[in-house]
Amino acid sequence: MKMSMTMKYITTFSLFFCYFFYGVNFYVVGPTLIELSALFDTSIKSICFIYTMRSAGITIGSLSGFLFNYINRQLAFVFFMALMGFSLILMPHCLSLSQLFSLGAINGFAIGSFDTAINVWLLEIWGTESGPYMQALHFAYALGSFVAPLICEPFLSSKVMVGHHFQKISDFQPLDNTSANASNGSHPVLQSSDFITDEQIRANPIVIFIPYAMAGAMSIAGAATVLILFIYKKYEPPVKEDNNSQHENKDLIETNTNSSKLKAFMAKHIPPFNTVYMVTMGSLFLTFFVGMEQMHLQFLPTFAVNSDLNMSPKAAALVTSAAAAAFTVGRGLSIPLAIKLKPEVILYANHIMMVAGTLILIFWANSSLVMMWMGNIILGAGFSSVYASMYAFLEHQFRVTNVIGSIFVFAGGLTCALSPSLVGKYIEANPLILIWFNLICVTLCVLIFVLIHFTICMNNRQKKAKIIAINGDEECVKKVLT
Repeated sequence: MKMSMTMKYITTFSLFFCYFFYGVNFYVVGPTLIELSALFDTSIKSICFIYTMRSAGITIGSLSGFLFNYINRQLAFVFFMALMGFSLILMPHCLSLSQLFSLGAINGFAIGSFDTAINVWLLEIWGTESGPYMQALHFAYALGSFVAPLICEPFLSSKVMVGHHFQKISDFQPLDNTSANASNGSHPVLQSSDFITDEQIRANPIVIFIPYAMAGAMSIAGAATVLILFIYKKYEPPVKEDNNSQHENKDLIETNTNSSKLKAFMAKHIPPFNTVYMVTMGSLFLTFFVGMEQMHLQFLPTFAVNSDLNMSPKAAALVTSAAAAAFTVGRGLSIPLAIKLKPEVILYANHIMMVAGTLILIFWANSSLVMMWMGNIILGAGFSSVYASMYAFLEHQFRVTNVIGSIFVFAGGLTCALSPSLVGKYIEANPLILIWFNLICVTLCVLIFVLIHFTICMNNRQKKAKIIAINGDEECVKKVLT
């Protein structure tokens, strides 16, 4: 049964709200990581294992995509989003690190399942017209990532962290007037009143619970919204066309209509090499990009606190919000741009900004507060529309099914599962490891994307030549390849 335009828009906007709540849920842990480590009386290195467990859960959860072919997607969506909310609410109430890490894994499993479902669901609703809607969906997520640090900020310390698990007061040398003037405001002057110990944080831990409760409640509200929509009108997936939509039309012009039944069966059920290649390369791209984006936005507060600028958790949360604001604005601008520009054009612009932001942070993050802000803002803008644009870009080459969507989310979760142990282990002693990690990932992303785009251009040239040779019709070529 064909879905009405009214229900398409109602469902789509419900998904936007859910993805906003998901963004808040996902990015609450990063700004509160230092306070969380004090609450559990452990080091940053140890508490960072929550990222590994959460990402491992995301990776496993992403494999549930095939289930949506057999169970009702709406009800599964409600379950996973509610699970996401309840697991986050309970995190600060855990009695041990093992309980915290277990809840992190459960939260990640819910996120992986939810993320697979929502992206494929939107593509299923809008098909090849999904570009602007996919950008809008990820704009909602970016808005959530911007709001999360702001929710956390009132409950964070405004002082530099010192104590058993943090830097000692003796490690800091307060600047005299001469050196302060010479620094031009790049380094703050630290007084004894600027410090707080982890014991002082544990003495009043209740404030840490509040942002987790708020973010978790938002996720539960999103689940309730989709449940109400299910009760009002159950979603029915559109009936697949026999020719597997527009993507197969490109190949039909080259196919003899009198082909044997065996060839027809193989064409329908066995993915062509080009599709396998594109899925593989797209997965590799998302492996490095998602790892870079999530590691940077989650570890940014810890990076800022441990940098030579000696920022407080409250100030670090504001830098994170600035990066998330650029992330949000970039995704907002990408909605109208997606209507006018091809996804590959937007992706090239994103890569230029990601490279520029990374280089700024490598050279100046430890020496200039202004460049710390600028580099993170540029990098946030660079991250903004990559994920949605990549989905739209690949959707023009093949139909993104539940299984392919699972592969993409699984690929994105691999780096996120492995990298927190490496970054978290060294970020206190060498904060720039986060930026060097970014540089490696963005370099690989550029190379993979250029290779994908080059392959598509070469394939289109070959198709154009074949079609002209068979039909001699330039207009037919333009219609098929656009």
